[in-house]
Amino acid sequence: MKKKYLISFLVFILIIFSPIFVLYLLEDKNINYLNSVPASIMKKFNQESDNILINLIYSKYNETKYNVKSVDEFQHSVIEKEIQGSYVINETLIKLKELEEIGLLKNDFFVYISYNDQVITRTNNFYGENFNYSNKKLFLSNDNYENAFMSFEVENITGKIIGFKILKEYVVYNKDILKNYINYLDLNSEDWIFESDEIVSKSKNIKIKIENINNFISISLVPYS
Repeated sequence: MKKKYLISFLVFILIIFSPIFVLYLLEDKNINYLNSVPASIMKKFNQESDNILINLIYSKYNETKYNVKSVDEFQHSVIEKEIQGSYVINETLIKLKELEEIGLLKNDFFVYISYNDQVITRTNNFYGENFNYSNKKLFLSNDNYENAFMSFEVENITGKIIGFKILKEYVVYNKDILKNYINYLDLNSEDWIFESDEIVSKSKNIKIKIENINNFISISLVPYS
């Protein structure tokens, strides 16, 4: 009989306190969730492409301290080559294909490079508090690796090509293509002003500068002031 009363009492206690216990668990989980929301929002904000790119561009021109690490890499002059049953990839050329997809780079560029036996990619990695980008220069075997055929810069967190210099015959740019480039950089806004030698966004305090340098075209992101 006592055992029956004991069981009934335990059931009663469970019924009374179970909702409280459940609410406690839910409350605890909600508190943890709420505490994590601001941090996650800030993390997402700090990882937005335009925020990262703009911070980097201003750091480059504000005498920010940084370190440099250089490396030369011999690569095949085609995107993919089969060697003894395995495929070797030229990551540099794959990266430059992004500019071709935008419309900035002609396919003739890749055709010309393929006429070479090899290509050297000289990479200077810049890194510091607000620095994390690479400058890459391509040297071709047909030129005895004497002069850089082209150069380009990659912001290493977003992976975006933030500037390049190339022979005029291999580049195409107009208003529509430059809009594609802006979209590629995730720098979308409605206040971009298109001019002959630059494209300006006052809201983002940045511009895309176009320069004619002898036989080369240079397109790069720079601060706007």
